[in-house]
Amino acid sequence: MEKRKIDMAKYADMHVLKNCVGEDTTTVVVRDRIPYAEKDAMARELVEMTTVIHDDSCVYISAEFDKIWLALIAKYYTDIDTSEADPTEIADFLINDKLIDDIVEFIEADLEYVMDIYCDLYDAFETTYIDDKCLTKALRTSFAFLFNGEDITESIAKAEAAKDTIFEAVSALRKVEKEREENIDNGTLKIGGNVINFAKK
Repeated sequence: MEKRKIDMAKYADMHVLKNCVGEDTTTVVVRDRIPYAEKDAMARELVEMTTVIHDDSCVYISAEFDKIWLALIAKYYTDIDTSEADPTEIADFLINDKLIDDIVEFIEADLEYVMDIYCDLYDAFETTYIDDKCLTKALRTSFAFLFNGEDITESIAKAEAAKDTIFEAVSALRKVEKEREENIDNGTLKIGGNVINFAKK
């Protein structure tokens, strides 16, 4: 099959606009889709703003997820200036002015891509965090007998000292064994301060 070049840049921000009118006649302009880079940015913001680490031991999704999700929809898909607004205020506006259902229905297909990216990012973060904590705990448990609450530098120094002591003891033992073997070869055996000569006469 012959390949052909496509001007993909022009498709990056291809979208359809819709005017959504609220109950108090406020009009909000909405894009039905956003570029992939913005989808990724939105999903990452959602992870950062709604992921909670509790007592450095478990990860869960914040109870404020829904209102943050609505605030990010307003930020990325509408012409609403959200730079100085609180997520709660944005959620109140979209819900109370009966805008949110119309907006979500218009962008629903595109939001599925954002949610897919979010789920992948959250799962990756959760798995990495848990694996890291498990590894750290396993290492602490495995080497607890070495550290005993001491500074790791001090513990390493003690381990090095112990290694040197063991090396010296083994060297001394080998020296004694070598001398004993030499004495036996010469027909003598030294026990304490006495030398026994058992060579044949």
